[in-house]
Amino acid sequence: MTAEIVSGLPIPLAVGGHHQPAPFYLTAEMFGGLPVQIAGGELSALVDRPVAEPHTHEVDEIYLLISPVPGQARIEVELDGELFELISPAVMRIPAGSVHRFVTKEAAVGSYCFGVLLGAHR
Repeated sequence: MTAEIVSGLPIPLAVGGHHQPAPFYLTAEMFGGLPVQIAGGELSALVDRPVAEPHTHEVDEIYLLISPVPGQARIEVELDGELFELISPAVMRIPAGSVHRFVTKEAAVGSYCFGVLLGAHR
């Protein structure tokens, strides 16, 4: 068996509803095809600056919010018109077809939110 290595991460990919290409760390094209993709990034410079307009995906998405110390990151998630607050560490499932986005409300340096797309579509 041969190990496969991908470098040059993250890979910027256009995602509907996002203001700029999203930084992907795992894509559907890697390793002969994957049923999951992971995008996201560091949040400390994004407080009160949404990175996307409300949008949908054809697949479920999991938001994974982490920070160096529990409680150091907080995001507000808009899901089908309802607001939810996540405080790190936390995860939230965004069902396929749901209109969603999040806005960072506070984040220490080293805080990240990753979107784990459970399928090959972006």
